[in-house]
Amino acid sequence: MSTKLCFLLLIFYISGIRCARILCVFQMPAVSHQATFQPIAKALSLRGHEVISVTPRPINDPTLTNLTEINTNKTYDIILGHGFEFFMSKENTVQYKIQKIFAMYYEIAEAIFENKEFKAIYQNPQEKFDLIIAQIYISPTMFALSNKFDAPVIGISSMGGWIGTHYAIGNPNPPSLYSEMFLHYNGDLTFYERIKSTLYFIWSRFYLHFVAIPKCDSIARKYLGDDLPYMADIERNVSALFLNINPVLYTPRPMVPTVVPLSFIHVNKPKPLPQDVKNEIESSENGVVYFSLGSNVKSMNIPERVRRILMDAFKELPYKVLWKFEKEFLPGKPDNVVIRKWLPQQDILAHPKVKVFVTQCGLQSTEEAIDREIPLVGIPFIADQELNVKKLKPHGVIRVIDYLNTTKEELIEAIIDVAENPIYKENMKKLKKLLKDEPMTGLEKAVWWAEYVIRHKGTRHLRSPTVDIPWYQYFLLDVLVVILLTILLTVVLLIRLLNCIKNKLTKKAKIKTK
Repeated sequence: MSTKLCFLLLIFYISGIRCARILCVFQMPAVSHQATFQPIAKALSLRGHEVISVTPRPINDPTLTNLTEINTNKTYDIILGHGFEFFMSKENTVQYKIQKIFAMYYEIAEAIFENKEFKAIYQNPQEKFDLIIAQIYISPTMFALSNKFDAPVIGISSMGGWIGTHYAIGNPNPPSLYSEMFLHYNGDLTFYERIKSTLYFIWSRFYLHFVAIPKCDSIARKYLGDDLPYMADIERNVSALFLNINPVLYTPRPMVPTVVPLSFIHVNKPKPLPQDVKNEIESSENGVVYFSLGSNVKSMNIPERVRRILMDAFKELPYKVLWKFEKEFLPGKPDNVVIRKWLPQQDILAHPKVKVFVTQCGLQSTEEAIDREIPLVGIPFIADQELNVKKLKPHGVIRVIDYLNTTKEELIEAIIDVAENPIYKENMKKLKKLLKDEPMTGLEKAVWWAEYVIRHKGTRHLRSPTVDIPWYQYFLLDVLVVILLTILLTVVLLIRLLNCIKNKLTKKAKIKTK
């Protein structure tokens, strides 16, 4: 028996953990999302658990003998069909965007359930699992697998939770303080923001109750059977919620014990750069600006006017610009700009010649920049990106650009300021120190809580009473009605009593005058 195996068995013996069967369903076909989930599936398999991962982005590591992956990369066609352009429009309301996300998720869920390999698992009555880990962006459809296999379920998100998720798990969610990541209002809301937040809160409750949850429920029943509980009840029984959040980038808020904040899960130690990329960086005389809009907002899809402003600004910079551009050819590309369809972002940001990261400020890119201590020029487009730049700005690590209204001159000034002013770099070092000061890494917390749920077959003992209480009781509407009725009844009785006394006194006065 090898030393490594003996050590692994000793860990299991000490911790009381047995090898479990875990089903992971990570359905969102986006690189940034999957980058957060892959390390968890890998770590659990290395702990000796048998892990089956349903994912559009398999790790494909033959040394991970306890990890079986079901490739669902055809779902990329769905996300490309819907596109992310609708997210970029600031004219579209958040309500419209939420409906579009749900529509996309309905199709993704059906495509995953139609996968032959996955179908062979969930249609096999002999299959048993000790834990389900399912991605929750906004749709809870995959949580129904917990009832199919009679196993506890953990929801996981590569970012924060949206309002419906917080509501389902029992987190207090007053719209006066916490709207949600798609509205970008958190903490000190203005009166106008509180109006919008309240209206959105009311709309989301009605939309979930009458539209989204019934549709998710019908999809789950179509593939998993009609004997399932209602989807809203399934979602309320989630054992834990893994959110990629921290109290610096996300406003501190009260959360039930089963919400587990994770961060920096996907960030790895720097690796050697490909030789061509290394040569481009090291041949730069004044340093490098790295520009990428992530895996969802592709540079080739941004408005032509914005791309033209970017190129005009880059042309006048004294730096070499390394640009992740998703096509082989960029018309009008300046001489100091180098394009690649793919770039090893984490490793590039670790190079000492990189002076600034021009980014959309997606959460994964933001975490990588913080870990590598690279200051930012933020150009937010979609989802939680505006919230991220809003939370980063007070820390003095970023200049923010509004892509709808920016000019070439503004962009040039912002990039040079961040690249040359040492205060941005120093502030980023302080922010990294602040965020990294934790007793456990995000990955260690994820593994511990997954095994905790397995050990105790769920977390019913940690269930918040806010999950089960009716909404009118939660907002004390029944109490308020009783109080108001009591006051009203008391006032009516007092008025009648006073009228009665008045009438008697009037009668006595009339008798005396006769």
